[in-house]
Amino acid sequence: MSQVILSGIRATGRLHFGNFLGAVQNFVKFQEQIDATCMYFVADWHTLTTLKDPEVLRSNLIEMIKDYIAAGLDPNKSIIYTQSSIPEIAELALYLSMFQPINELNLIPTYKELVRKNPDQVSLGLLSYPILMAADILGPRATMIPVGEDQIPNVELARSLAQRFNRRFGEIFVIPEMMEQMIKVPGLDGNKMGKSDNNSIEIGAPMNIIGKLYMKKGITDPERKHLMDLGDPYNRCKSVYGIHELITQDEKDLRVIANKCMKAEISCVECKKILVESIAKILIPFQEKRKELTDKDDYVSEILYEGGKRARSIIAKTVAVVRDKMGIVLYS
Repeated sequence: MSQVILSGIRATGRLHFGNFLGAVQNFVKFQEQIDATCMYFVADWHTLTTLKDPEVLRSNLIEMIKDYIAAGLDPNKSIIYTQSSIPEIAELALYLSMFQPINELNLIPTYKELVRKNPDQVSLGLLSYPILMAADILGPRATMIPVGEDQIPNVELARSLAQRFNRRFGEIFVIPEMMEQMIKVPGLDGNKMGKSDNNSIEIGAPMNIIGKLYMKKGITDPERKHLMDLGDPYNRCKSVYGIHELITQDEKDLRVIANKCMKAEISCVECKKILVESIAKILIPFQEKRKELTDKDDYVSEILYEGGKRARSIIAKTVAVVRDKMGIVLYS
């Protein structure tokens, strides 16, 4: 059986460096696999749980697809689409909701954290977010889901729903697996990089701005108060060395940085400068490609139209089977 690899990102803003390293670079690698169907979407329905301005949503969506393409996603190799282009996903989410106890949804860590942060914005859409995500996954019968660590409980719920449905109606759904090596990209404050936490680096930002952000906000070893203090990059450098580990290609170069820090042969400022130079080698080629797409909204719309048709043809087949198993007949 060939792989169906699926993932999506909410349209809450332009991609940041964490998205780029932790998600999109893997998307690009997967699309080179001969025996894989890669499906990548912008989760615009999911975005509605927190983003209320429709014009911002529309703009974000187009700009994110441009980021996808500039980062290397090829619409001839991957199916690129928007969640809302597939009405069958919402229909499938309704069917799956019949198998999901409410008390389990209340216990999902991501939901509890969002309720804690935004107690006045708790909606049914927020509570049922994991069911809609399960429909995203199960509709195309995805076999592998490359997701961040915070989304693991939601994928586990999708697996559980698939198993419940299969026990009752037979082997309809594929039980998806998660990517084994998921990257947690540290933000400027050392926590996971995220748009809502004000700790991210926008991949479209000029390199001088990125440099200033790391110089001002990037957290290094707090116990290195003086240049001669010995550092511990592995345990105390919360944000800067963590990015070094992800993007420094040569293991020897990485060890040199760590050893110089531990021997106090390099300052934290110098370490940050090296990091920004390494980031530039990755982002400048991306930014040059991204400029070529600035005025190509029609091209992006065409990609989404064709991708939506391809994705819908796949997902509609699954939903038709589910509909039949559950006794639903369409008379229109």
